[in-house]
Amino acid sequence: MFASTIYIRIKPELLSVLHVESGREIADVPALAIETRNGKESVIASGADALAKSGMPNVRIENGFQHPRTVIADFTVAEATLRRFVRKIAARTVFKPVVVIHALPALEGGLTRVEIRALGELAGGIGAREVYVWSGSELSPDQLRARVFPEGAGRVLDRFKP
Repeated sequence: MFASTIYIRIKPELLSVLHVESGREIADVPALAIETRNGKESVIASGADALAKSGMPNVRIENGFQHPRTVIADFTVAEATLRRFVRKIAARTVFKPVVVIHALPALEGGLTRVEIRALGELAGGIGAREVYVWSGSELSPDQLRARVFPEGAGRVLDRFKP
């Protein structure tokens, strides 16, 4: 079976994306450098490379995950950030990945249904065929390959098929 599993761990200051089967991983600041030229916006860098563009004319730095009360501050920026990070570690393929998305900051009261759905929609926006929204301890590559979500260590908040 051809499998492609991507594990996304989200923190406001760090975004980690792991392609489970290959072991390729990127962990970087979830920042985008967005340039405005002739009234059109385009992403010119992500991660630490984006931060290096700070102060350039017509460039603003955005973090779609930086907000004190919620996991996603800006859905469009968050989706573009995820897309760029996934492209860096997972080759384009005809096989759509299974994505496990894991918001790591422990927000007071946990994630709302709106946040859970938004996380599922983010993963769907990067081409996932199936999405698990996980809350709890970090998962190992073996658990991810087998789709084993250990009881007592957390729980699957929702499962989507975009």
